[in-house]
Amino acid sequence: MADDYLNWINDKKTFAANVEYHDATPTPDLTIQSSSDLISKARENADQLSNKMYGKDVRKSLAQWILLGGYMYNQGVITLEQFQAALNSFEDVMEERQVDVEKRQTDVEDKFKDVIANATVDSELINARNSTIYGKFPTLDGRLGNIEQMLAMSIPSGYLVTIDHGLGRNPDVTVSYYEDAIGTEVGGLGKAAIFGGTNAKFLESTDSYVDANIIKIELPAGFALAGYPVYQPADHCWYIIDGHRILKFDLGVKSTDRPNTGDQSEL
Repeated sequence: MADDYLNWINDKKTFAANVEYHDATPTPDLTIQSSSDLISKARENADQLSNKMYGKDVRKSLAQWILLGGYMYNQGVITLEQFQAALNSFEDVMEERQVDVEKRQTDVEDKFKDVIANATVDSELINARNSTIYGKFPTLDGRLGNIEQMLAMSIPSGYLVTIDHGLGRNPDVTVSYYEDAIGTEVGGLGKAAIFGGTNAKFLESTDSYVDANIIKIELPAGFALAGYPVYQPADHCWYIIDGHRILKFDLGVKSTDRPNTGDQSEL
């Protein structure tokens, strides 16, 4: 029905009917049987407005057109509400399916690990799965992956940042990492788990000085962000902002210093 109505409306963009006022019959009462009856009623109403001879009949047709318009608007609102309800239901179903798929995937991975664990007969490999500090792992690969993850988050290696600071000296650097600062939250203001962002985590870094104006800072690979360090005069620090993730570089700049505020490079 909606497509038929839109097609009819498109056909009537240019109103070319003859207006002759030759119809002297009274305007009939408006009765709508169903939403599918709207097209014929709209056509009848347009003909009445074009051809009714007497003012009282034209006024009645105008009143009916207002009622028709309100009814069509109401039908559109109901349809939109129904669509939104269906969309919400679809989202709920998809969320449930995603949770179910992730659960099945986890079960498959756990079973696969059990197969590997039971298939291994070398006692040295079996013993290497267990850590006196971090506990037991079902597979050796799991323990090695855990070690790699810790190294990537703590050892300053694998991510090199270059800052052209222009200070004319070799500054000491403090690097901190945090997430979800105001204005960077995924989903908008107030959507983060902690309002205002997570507490800053200070990172280990290895610093090298190209000269008195350029410093290279090596950081743990797990904190690598996309982007370049940008100087912020409000607190005299450099920042890399990648979505909701932020690195802050404090070079001990004072208000009397004149740092390089141009484009920075990252290697």
